[in-house]
Amino acid sequence: MDASLYKDTATSRGLTYHYYFWPPQQSRPTLLFCHGFPSTSWDWRHLAPRMKDKGYGVLAPDMLGYGGTDKPTDPAAYVPSLMTRDIVDVLDAEKLDKVIAVGHDWGCLLVSRLASHFPERFLGYTFLAVPFLPVVPPEDFHALLERQRVEYGHEKCGYWLFFSEPDVDAIIQAHIDSFVSLLYPRDHTVWKTHIMPVGALKNGLLQRFSAPPTPYISDDDRQRFVETFRRNGFAAPTCWYKVMTSQLSAKDDLQIPPERMFPPASSPIFFAAARDDHVCPPESGHAMFNHEVFSRHSITTKQYDADHWCILSHAVHIANDLDAWIQSTQPSQAVIPPALL
Repeated sequence: MDASLYKDTATSRGLTYHYYFWPPQQSRPTLLFCHGFPSTSWDWRHLAPRMKDKGYGVLAPDMLGYGGTDKPTDPAAYVPSLMTRDIVDVLDAEKLDKVIAVGHDWGCLLVSRLASHFPERFLGYTFLAVPFLPVVPPEDFHALLERQRVEYGHEKCGYWLFFSEPDVDAIIQAHIDSFVSLLYPRDHTVWKTHIMPVGALKNGLLQRFSAPPTPYISDDDRQRFVETFRRNGFAAPTCWYKVMTSQLSAKDDLQIPPERMFPPASSPIFFAAARDDHVCPPESGHAMFNHEVFSRHSITTKQYDADHWCILSHAVHIANDLDAWIQSTQPSQAVIPPALL
């Protein structure tokens, strides 16, 4: 990602966003790339340049709390209605009317809510590893964990509790090498034992557990990660979890009217499932898009022999499939029904 192509802009609520931008060539649409936790726009380094080389416009922000973007530590700053407005402000700064939204990890939550709050600004939606995340009523997070124990025999999101603790930044900083090894392990099943259960991630860090590294993360990649997050910390990024466990996000979603709960049926959807993603397994994504509410949508699904970080390990395949999807579905012709405007 060429550093000279980064810009800064202030949003309507006074926050500064740092973002990579390359305008589209000829009639190609622009792709908005929304990364997840714990990342920056650098996580698109394998995918975004390939789409740029195919003629697409690329807009890749450091999401709120990351990189060169502002880093508030109040979870209330991270509710979806505010962050989606931020993103649209960035689109406005580049005079982009309609774009294709692409999300990975928590970026898929933003893409989901952009479809609710600003459907008129999007030609189509891409969900990488994580599917569309529907609006759900506010509930105690421990009740969700109990349902997961009943349904799966174990918690899937137990690590959210650790990320919601007040001293999480200090603990991760003190054990950042162990943290990086757990994020990007060679053996993807490590997540099932050392991240997903309640208390497992924190205990692993305190015990300085280290997993053999995956080959798609280089030593330079690991060093860059450590330097970035030693400088910027995890207090702001973990707000993406605190806003969920505190129910602030779900309460914010109550303002979404029923007719905007899901993306417009006229907007095509691309879903990339990662076969070895244990937190977001392919079957959960397939179940979401097989739901009756998506029966009128044009949905393209691809599955990769990848773990959660498919955008790092399988960028070439994803870029080619995204290009084919855009060419075949022609999302530039998507029309937002008048009822949604």
